[in-house]
Amino acid sequence: MGELMIQLKEITQENYKACVKITVDKEQEKFVAPNWYSLLEAKFEKDRKAFGLYNEEEMIGFIMFSYYLADEDYGKDSWWIERYMIASPYQNKGFGTKGLQQSLTWFTEHFPAEDLRISAVEGNQIAQDLYEKLGFVVTGEKVEDEIVLLKTAE
Repeated sequence: MGELMIQLKEITQENYKACVKITVDKEQEKFVAPNWYSLLEAKFEKDRKAFGLYNEEEMIGFIMFSYYLADEDYGKDSWWIERYMIASPYQNKGFGTKGLQQSLTWFTEHFPAEDLRISAVEGNQIAQDLYEKLGFVVTGEKVEDEIVLLKTAE
């Protein structure tokens, strides 16, 4: 297989149904909210950026960046990758790594001075390993019982 090329495309009227259709395996559902819920958040909450991840013309995953002001859950104003998923048929093929790399490139181009956080359900070692491989570091913090990882702005 040649080099995987993943593109981010904004979720629009043209592709939101495709986004809702892509899902993870049953046993992974406890790790990530369904895409329809993320799309509602992206529409009605401010500072949400939702993208389909495409391999050529096929949507194979979804990511949503979210900005939160400090609150009782987390004491710092901060950008998060709030949702990240790769559809079941595309898992374990390198798409997760490539998709996250592309997403981090997009984020750095648009928000060069911003740190980025992501959280992982404790026990989701696959996700945590992926995040660490791409430069996130476990902070020792927890948010809603999930482990917080931080990627510091270059």
